[in-house]
Amino acid sequence: MASKKTKQQQKSISRKPSTAGRQSDSLRWLAIAIAAFGIVLYLNTLGHDYVLDDFSVIKENFITMRGFEGIPDLWSHHSRYGYWNSPGELYRPIPMTMFAIEWQLAPDQPWLGHLVNILLYGLSGAVLFLTLARWMQNYNLLLPLLTTLFFVAHPVHVEVVANIKSRDEIVMFLLCLVSLNLLWKHLESGKMSALLLALLAYTVALFSKENAVTFVAIVPLAMYFFSKSKLPKIAATAGLYVLPAIFFIIVRKLVIGDLVNPGDVSVLDNFLVGAKDTGTFVASAFLMLGKYLWTLIFPYELSSDFGYNQIPLTGWGDWQVLASVAAWVGMGIFALIRLKKKDLWAFAILFFLINFSIFTNLLVTIGTSYGDRLLYSASPGFALALALGLMKIFKENEKATVAVPGGLFQNKTLWAVAGVILAFYSFKTIDRNADWKDSYTLYEADIQTSPNAAKLNFHSGLEVVQKGLKATDPAAQKAYYDLAQQRFEKAISIYPEYHDAYSQLGLIYYRAKNYEKAMENYNLALKYKPNFPLVYSNMGIIFFEQGNLEKAKEVYEKAVQYDPRMKDALRNLGAVNAMQKNFQEAIRWFSQAEQYWPEDATINFYLGSAYRDAGQEEKGRPYLEKAYRLDPSLKK
Repeated sequence: MASKKTKQQQKSISRKPSTAGRQSDSLRWLAIAIAAFGIVLYLNTLGHDYVLDDFSVIKENFITMRGFEGIPDLWSHHSRYGYWNSPGELYRPIPMTMFAIEWQLAPDQPWLGHLVNILLYGLSGAVLFLTLARWMQNYNLLLPLLTTLFFVAHPVHVEVVANIKSRDEIVMFLLCLVSLNLLWKHLESGKMSALLLALLAYTVALFSKENAVTFVAIVPLAMYFFSKSKLPKIAATAGLYVLPAIFFIIVRKLVIGDLVNPGDVSVLDNFLVGAKDTGTFVASAFLMLGKYLWTLIFPYELSSDFGYNQIPLTGWGDWQVLASVAAWVGMGIFALIRLKKKDLWAFAILFFLINFSIFTNLLVTIGTSYGDRLLYSASPGFALALALGLMKIFKENEKATVAVPGGLFQNKTLWAVAGVILAFYSFKTIDRNADWKDSYTLYEADIQTSPNAAKLNFHSGLEVVQKGLKATDPAAQKAYYDLAQQRFEKAISIYPEYHDAYSQLGLIYYRAKNYEKAMENYNLALKYKPNFPLVYSNMGIIFFEQGNLEKAKEVYEKAVQYDPRMKDALRNLGAVNAMQKNFQEAIRWFSQAEQYWPEDATINFYLGSAYRDAGQEEKGRPYLEKAYRLDPSLKK
């Protein structure tokens, strides 16, 4: 009998690894299917151009455009250092390094950036599913599956995937998930190597985007809900995650200084800074928090900009503010009440609140009052709550054990409703992707949703001007310029101190040869921004065309004073000096331009010509040869 029992035990033991293996294989296939789902949703972005912030971090960032050579500078400066000559508050060297590598491999080819975003997004969906499945081993597998499907399909993520710049969001969240998986491997096996790798992954996440710091709180939350760790172990592990966060903060401070001063945030970017008192600020912040919740629940009205003054400041008498306060505070109280019972509703809410806390404008004033992309790392909390709600309504036991994969799809009613939600999400995602084809299509779509946003009108005007510049039919060109003028004028009517809009109006009048009106608008731009290099440079063009070289030189020098890296001003300043036979001064300015734009054919041609005309032909020859190589037409 003893021998028989032993054999039975051996059979039982031998079956366990096989069952576990089948379960593991099923999870992997489900993860692959989820990744494929995410990739398919965004395939129609592969042919898209650069758009929105892609220009400041990639296409017009001279450091990124240096490829491998620029990588050290990307780690020693803020993210937009190569785009503008002013302080910046963003330090994200990991995604910036990726952009530089992609530019090196495929210069000015946005398809590669879009492809990487799509693949990483699909991978994030797979890793999120595996993470949730690992945490929820004692729960119905439907829960992590539905949660992840809702997350992957949600159209609020279009801004993250379709905008190459938002690689920072994708990489940060993916690495935080990887870190959590490695942490669980450590908790299950005790391997210190897994813990060290987890901390390394989290460190890289922090250098991808600053809001990874919120995962210092997510770690103990997840351990409390889903591990058998006692409170001392939870506290000690959370303490270990604080160390990379401190390291990142120190490095960031050494490179770019303190957090941005709220006084440096423009009202055009964050309308909350225009509030005259704390009460108005907080009430208006809650108004926007209500909009975030509404967008998650009903993602039909999406826009890249709901800024000043699409949604005006408000007060505590606004019912929408009171409803938002009730929702946010109610969620917090409910989660805290249910925390002790380890209720999954509490986890979903707290995951959302913790991850989103840094974007509320209540803890620190950030550079925007609203952005769909800011919901990205918090939205799994919403997706989990949606999955829990459907399972509750359709009587699917959240702790039931189901056979994989067949048993996952037995509740036909549940899947019918979930399928309708996923179909709507997917359709909206694919449809919204089309708006992000390029800057023109994006702004033309969004201005219908957000017609009173000054910044959106301004940027739409810029893109309409580009259409006009490319038009060959004079009537079509005039129509574009007239529409652009309307957009700039509307931007000014919304925000009368909009210096950028006055600057562009000046250009509109300049192209119409109305120099008097052009100068009038340039001076209005300088009234609201006296250190505006672009305006001084554009004034220089008018003076130059009027034959007033001394005045042109004066304003070009002011432009360079305020922006020592301004290509047009440097080139034109060099040209004016060359015309006046001041060849050494011309060489000085052309050399400064070449320092920042070494691959610009015209600058190399002018520099080489200046050396030649100064009697230094040997010094000029390499620049001329490079210019001819870059643009053979210059030989003529």
